[in-house]
Amino acid sequence: MIKNISYNDYSDQMLGQLVKGAFMTTKYGDIINTMTIGWGTIGFMWRRPIYTVAVRLSRYTYDLIEKSKEFTVSVPLKSNMKRELLICGTKSGRDVDKLQECNLSAQKGQYLETPIIGECDLHYECKVVHQQILEPALLEKDIIETNYKNNDIHVMYYGEIVASYINE
Repeated sequence: MIKNISYNDYSDQMLGQLVKGAFMTTKYGDIINTMTIGWGTIGFMWRRPIYTVAVRLSRYTYDLIEKSKEFTVSVPLKSNMKRELLICGTKSGRDVDKLQECNLSAQKGQYLETPIIGECDLHYECKVVHQQILEPALLEKDIIETNYKNNDIHVMYYGEIVASYINE
């Protein structure tokens, strides 16, 4: 059973799981791709609830989100999806149908064309309202050395949370 919730009702649980991984999914046309995210924030900006995700320029997801301007975040709270998160974080949707490989279901969300991952408990549907490429010159040196030695910079996508709900 789906229960609609406020965007911040499960923020502690979501952030606790995010360090282990969550699924960020986007869809353009008939193409659906999901990837593992371990970085993100949830908050309130521009008088709207916002979920911010980071996507590297080299990722297949970047190509799709640039066209679709929407994404979902599906968070496993009750089940250990370590294998699925590993596959979706290490393989490219250019080469592999990750949903099929991981036996994950793309289920219709409430508002967006982009589906949610049905095996997860907590879901956010987000419409991109702003994006910004990170400027390496403005980052601390140790962050660049640790995360961007190969210049594969992230684009930050600020998604207005248009729906948030949990499977009970």
